[in-house]
Amino acid sequence: SYGQPRVGNRAFAKMYKQRVPHTFRVVNEGDITTSLPNLATSGGLYKHAGLEVMLDEGCTGNILVGPTIVETLFRFSKVRTSVTAHALERYRECLESSLGPDELLEYYNTHGLDGTH
Repeated sequence: SYGQPRVGNRAFAKMYKQRVPHTFRVVNEGDITTSLPNLATSGGLYKHAGLEVMLDEGCTGNILVGPTIVETLFRFSKVRTSVTAHALERYRECLESSLGPDELLEYYNTHGLDGTH
């Protein structure tokens, strides 16, 4: 999923992981939606499901899959407060930044796209 909020409690997240073990939860650095509902509004009852894949806000191509708490704190230090970071266009830009021009062209050509999005 892209920009997923917390969708269930701890039991839900555990069951989801058992039934759908190979799920990725792509998160743009700063995306406010991925931090909701937060501790203050829900008392920490809601949890994320799926393995986190973090994209840096600067669209430099940096991607962390399953980041540790240390990686999260040091690499992605910004608070998740940006509505703009939640836009699907922004997710695509950040994902595309991890590919070289030839790789992007190959992707678009093999998926029936013209590459001009």
